[in-house]
Amino acid sequence: MSRSVNKIILVGNVGRDPEVRETSSGTKVANLSLATNARASGGDGDADREKTHWHRLTLWDRLALLAEEYVRKGDRVYVEGRLEYDSYEREGVTIPTAEVNVREIVLLSPRREPEDVEAPV
Repeated sequence: MSRSVNKIILVGNVGRDPEVRETSSGTKVANLSLATNARASGGDGDADREKTHWHRLTLWDRLALLAEEYVRKGDRVYVEGRLEYDSYEREGVTIPTAEVNVREIVLLSPRREPEDVEAPV
């Protein structure tokens, strides 16, 4: 029997604050976007170009709580998870989607002071 692996690792910047909701069974789920950059050679002496790729992330349970409390737009994060494909229909056209179901997240940005606590003078 052959073995298969579906694992994706991304390091990038969060594109928006997490959108957190609760399922009907009470499970927390957070959605956010992550930007990664790739540098492409212009070829024939042209300047290098940088292209941004956007990834949709879904975090469940404790990871959703962590994202809700600590992750903000612009933060740099490391994520591991599995890639899942789906599609939806809009105006009769089938639109494919891909998202990362996150199993691990590591915050790489420096910690911020809580916004509601005043710094000592």
